[in-house]
Amino acid sequence: MTRKDYILIAETLNSLIADGTLSPYEAILTVERLGNAFRFDNPRFDRGRFYAAATVDLPRIEREMESAHV
Repeated sequence: MTRKDYILIAETLNSLIADGTLSPYEAILTVERLGNAFRFDNPRFDRGRFYAAATVDLPRIEREMESAHV
């Protein structure tokens, strides 16, 4: 896969987090598993960078969830 593919996947995952399709737990699990698979497929793949890009909206969602429970 190319960098463009990884970016598209990360953006798609983040959109699923942002719209609530994936819970924070599901999002982290999915991003981690995909990151591990991509790293196995491509030794130059940067898992940390992928994780950061795929979870941009995760902190906001977690804050919203916390404030909804207060």
